[in-house]
Amino acid sequence: MKKLAVLCMALLLIVSTMAGCNSKPAEGDASTVILQEGYTLQSIIDKMNEEIGIQMPMTVDDAVLEDIFHVNPDDIEEYYGIFGGSMTSADNAVAVKAKEGKADAVAESLNQRLEDVRASFEQYLPDQGEKAKKGQVIQKGDYVFLVIIGQDYDTFDSDMEKAQGFINEAFGS
Repeated sequence: MKKLAVLCMALLLIVSTMAGCNSKPAEGDASTVILQEGYTLQSIIDKMNEEIGIQMPMTVDDAVLEDIFHVNPDDIEEYYGIFGGSMTSADNAVAVKAKEGKADAVAESLNQRLEDVRASFEQYLPDQGEKAKKGQVIQKGDYVFLVIIGQDYDTFDSDMEKAQGFINEAFGS
């Protein structure tokens, strides 16, 4: 039993370490990363909500983006996001197109939100805490996404993979 617990903790450590990694292109490639025709930031986030679901979805507005997601409005061109409107949900799905040269600052802000969500569920609602641990900030050039999504403890990994697939599809990668 002790070996199983140690193995589970090691696996959790590996997964959480990988979840914190950003996907981003080499220096100087940010301007060449563009959304495929027919995709918008809203269409990507809406697809996540439709296919995976967000508990009691609320739309991110300017005040929420700045106050809760820590994003400086001067650093962005556009955004769209929804988050769980219940205190019992860790769900967050936000897409931001940063101004040129500001993607790292936006990623840092969204990573702060990710850490805030992780901390808020660390000792409260273990399933939502586990979902938050699997959350990711994903960077594609000037586009930055925060994704904490999943319907069930058993599907958190596959739901996150599906969400990342929606993002990759939108960029043709």
